[in-house]
Amino acid sequence: MNLRWKQWMALALVALPVGCATGGSGDLASAVINTTIAVASSGVSRSQGGCYAACPTGTTCDHNTGYCVSLPCRGQCKANEQCIEDGLRSRCIVLGLPGGNVTVEPPQEAKTEP
Repeated sequence: MNLRWKQWMALALVALPVGCATGGSGDLASAVINTTIAVASSGVSRSQGGCYAACPTGTTCDHNTGYCVSLPCRGQCKANEQCIEDGLRSRCIVLGLPGGNVTVEPPQEAKTEP
C-alpha cells in the first residue's frame, strides 16, 4: 500500500510542472494533466485512510468506503437537541428531561446595604 502512495505522488510531481507550463489555456493536454493531478491527490488521500475528496460541511468521511456521508440533520443540531429523521425530512428537537418540565428562575440580584 505504501508503494502505491509513492507511485501516485511521483506521477503527480511529474505532471505538475507540465500542467503549469501550459498556462491553463484550456486545451486537452491541460485537462488531462489537471485530471491526473486530481486523481493522484485523491488516491494519496484514500491510501492514507481518508476520503477521496474533502467532505463539505454537514458531512463526514466514512473511512470504510472513502466517501462522504451526510450527518444527521447535516450536523446543525445544538448540544441540547436531537435529530429526528422522519422519512425524507429531518429536524432538530429539544431533548426533554425524564422528570417533565423544568422551571428555571433568574438569579436573585445581590442586595447591598449602605
